Amino acid sequence: MVKAGLIVAFLVAVVCLAWMAFLPAYTQHQLSKVTGFDIKVPILCANPFTGRLYVQDFSAKNPSGYPSPDFIDIHSLQSDVEVFPILFGGEVTIDNLDLNVGTLEIVRRHDGRTNLGDCSAAFSPPQAPGAPAGRPTRFLIKRLHVRLERLVIEDDTGSKPDKKTYNLNLDHSYTNVSDARQLLVPDVVHTLYSFGLHHDTAKLLPGDFGVALATAVDGVTLVGARVKDATQKTGEYLKGLFDKLEQSPKP
Repeated sequence: MVKAGLIVAFLVAVVCLAWMAFLPAYTQHQLSKVTGFDIKVPILCANPFTGRLYVQDFSAKNPSGYPSPDFIDIHSLQSDVEVFPILFGGEVTIDNLDLNVGTLEIVRRHDGRTNLGDCSAAFSPPQAPGAPAGRPTRFLIKRLHVRLERLVIEDDTGSKPDKKTYNLNLDHSYTNVSDARQLLVPDVVHTLYSFGLHHDTAKLLPGDFGVALATAVDGVTLVGARVKDATQKTGEYLKGLFDKLEQSPKP
């Protein structure tokens, strides 16, 4: 009996070691195959029983046809996922998600396609012509911490390439996130606006999130323009008042 228990323990240990050894390479291969991007996952630890996931030094390079090779570099990703709701087709619930991104480079090709849009579309099932759109996956992230050091935007739709780098150093925490648009809190939008993010963001980012970000940044721009206009008018009024006082006859 003891011998059998030792054999079972040995086999379990071998399976666990094989899981840890081959999981990064397998995940890397499958993600590259599905997306068409050159993906590297050197460090990946996942526990299917507890739902804990840890990824380090994740990177993805653009497929051929893009003028720049780089897409995203993730320093680390750590999450705790509730496994049982997913097994029974329920809402994807993540108790904790910590995402630390070094660089995100969004490239818009001359034909209007973007690398971020292509990568997102790779995970969406194809829709038959005329078929109703499927229901989006429902999710809930109870605690989310996002860091983004650098955003690079390259737009090749004009007469010459336009490439800008923004050292954003965003660091923000959220609770109970069920929609990507919840990430656009005022200080994040203000940071993007203050760095002069004046590209057509609705076309750079896929889906409703791009539209929401463009609307938010445009709203800050409009408010800033109105404040500037009001300040200018106030200054002109005061200048005119002082001019009249200087022109008034002295007693």
